[in-house]
Amino acid sequence: MKKQSLAAAAAFALAASILAAGCGKKETASTETSAETSAVEESTEASTEETEESTQEETEESEAQEAAQYHMLQGTIVKMGAEGNVFTLQADDGNSYDIGLTDIRDVEVELAQDVHIAIAYIGEVLGGPEAAALEDVTLVVALPEQEEWTITTETGTTTANAMSTFSMKTEDGRELSFMKDNCPIEEGALAADSGDAVEVTYVASQGINFPIEIKAARAE
Repeated sequence: MKKQSLAAAAAFALAASILAAGCGKKETASTETSAETSAVEESTEASTEETEESTQEETEESEAQEAAQYHMLQGTIVKMGAEGNVFTLQADDGNSYDIGLTDIRDVEVELAQDVHIAIAYIGEVLGGPEAAALEDVTLVVALPEQEEWTITTETGTTTANAMSTFSMKTEDGRELSFMKDNCPIEEGALAADSGDAVEVTYVASQGINFPIEIKAARAE
């Protein structure tokens, strides 16, 4: 009986040892799986954050590049052509420009010698050793000179659209009106009498808003 008891006890101890070893392996495997899952989740989160940051950076860069297209050329008319269709502008950037009336899409100021004017234009900045040439930019509107100029871009929906004027309601609920004589307009941007989603870049002169460019608003 004593031998049988000892054998039974040994067998029980062996079974318990095997069972404990098996449980330990399962727990280790479970821990390893959990760690792998956590690593995958962290990698996915990091990838998502990098993608969002990259998209935001690209959007900001695109907006900055677009804003860099719009400028004001300011100066004094030092010479008028004999027929009044060409003038020489001594610009504040130190350069002189011979400009024809047909080079400017809209003239909202009397052009005469010694008159100070500003011309809103689209393209690379003029002036400086590596600057764009006059023929490489779009001269949009000539305006009376004023102390400061702010170029603003607004997005909204048109509420009226006539031959040379239009109005829009901005995204924050403001009502704005514009002159649009011969300014660059993207195809489809002002297709209807109202209800068009537009993006307008403009300057204000003497209480009137003059668009530099009108585009169809892009869906985000």
